[in-house]
Amino acid sequence: MENNSSNNKNDLPIDALIFDLDGVITQTRKTHKKAWKEMFDRFFEKHHPEQDSMTEGDYQEYIDGKPRYQGVKSFLMSRKIELPFGFPKDEPGFDTVCALGNIKNELFNEILEKDVVDIYDDALEKLKEWKQKGIKTAIVSSSKNCKKIIEVAKIDDLFDTRVDGVVSEEIGLKGKPDPDIFTEAARRLEARPENSIVFEDATSGVKAGQRGFFGLVIGVSRFNNKEALLENGADITIDNFNELNLNDVELVEEFFSRQGKPIFPGNEEIFETLKKKKPAIFLDYDGTLTPIVARPEDAVISDEMKETLKNLAQIFTVAVVTGRDKEDVENLVGLDDLIYAGSHGYIITGPDGLSMEHPDSKKIIPKLDEIEKEVGKALKDKTEGTQVDRKRYAIGIHYRNARPEDEETVLNLVEEILKKYPGHKKGEGKKIVEIKPDIDWHKGKAMEWIMDALELSGKDDIIPMFIGDDITDEDAFEELKGKGIGILVGGHGQKTAAEYALKNVFQVREFFNRLISIYK
Repeated sequence: MENNSSNNKNDLPIDALIFDLDGVITQTRKTHKKAWKEMFDRFFEKHHPEQDSMTEGDYQEYIDGKPRYQGVKSFLMSRKIELPFGFPKDEPGFDTVCALGNIKNELFNEILEKDVVDIYDDALEKLKEWKQKGIKTAIVSSSKNCKKIIEVAKIDDLFDTRVDGVVSEEIGLKGKPDPDIFTEAARRLEARPENSIVFEDATSGVKAGQRGFFGLVIGVSRFNNKEALLENGADITIDNFNELNLNDVELVEEFFSRQGKPIFPGNEEIFETLKKKKPAIFLDYDGTLTPIVARPEDAVISDEMKETLKNLAQIFTVAVVTGRDKEDVENLVGLDDLIYAGSHGYIITGPDGLSMEHPDSKKIIPKLDEIEKEVGKALKDKTEGTQVDRKRYAIGIHYRNARPEDEETVLNLVEEILKKYPGHKKGEGKKIVEIKPDIDWHKGKAMEWIMDALELSGKDDIIPMFIGDDITDEDAFEELKGKGIGILVGGHGQKTAAEYALKNVFQVREFFNRLISIYK
């Protein structure tokens, strides 16, 4: 494909923009879906009259974004129908997966000959703007009709390279949710995946973007599938391109100005260290094992992460050290082999009778009860969207859902209360402020206590490692300087003492799986 990059200089810390075609740039998704439905309806009528027609949900889950034959196979498996795979050169028919896929392709081309290729105006406008800024662009698609579609739509000059179903077959690329199609596009553009953006409307596509360790995976939610995109790997979602400003400082800092050495892709330094010394693993919960959510009670660990943690704990010492109450996080994780340190480590329990509660607990709790009542009265009817979260050893006030003008009210309230109650201090996290005892005890101290209690401190073959995303995790990162490994997940807007960086919860799980594979 002809390279049409603008001569303008790209001043953004973004190497490339990689766009899926259908549903992101063009509206041929409707054409594809129509052809798929017609093909399966014919097949069911002739061979499986008991089956219902393909639904929108079926299309999103089993077909959308996948290579044609993979889509056929995936959908048939969902209906418990088995067919021989066949060969790509099979004549269109009902006897093999490939034959069915070839019917679909015939139908699609018939429809395409009659219809005009519609383009999303918002995407076209932004694409032209970004090209003018000198940012490299690629179009990717599982479809073998991609070249024809962008030529008919007269947008082929807006892309510096194309990686589609034809290219994938020629060089042996795996289809989505494998990342091959995106990483190949980045390679052709000489772009670093971690400094590039993927735009996708399908769940298989956002999964692929994360598996390729791209800096930002944007789910384009044109079909009321925002939640599905976020659950499957989108970092953020947009309903249309007019919502997106690549000059947004907060967006750029969050995804492209990460502190610490990125572990993915390709940083083998940390794994070489961990081959020589077995890690004792300490983990935050919110933002590390689960994505940050609007309401803390909705932060439920995924089945996949839970299974990975279970496997991790069979090999390593694993402790969850969180600001949540111990009982709360213990119930959320639900694994007996882990150590749980709640309230930033004020109370700790674990296997084989491991147990500790801070000796000042009897003095701390009654005073916090008193402060809690005052906080409730002070906030009542004054702010919207704030949520008081009483923990055993702290009072948290969440303001993620508060009006922007109420954030200052919350912070001022905390300062006023601290003046009235000496012996307490303020703690800050992501959209949360806490009132807690002014005692020299924190996640780093809790980590040290656990290491000592398990007689792991000072062992030449053991290295402590803390993984967290919050400002409160910095105490642990500081404790580990020169003697352990600190890994920051995402960012929290302040300088970090962590040496390494993971982008998000998905990369945390990938990191765990890599560790498991080393020690299996």
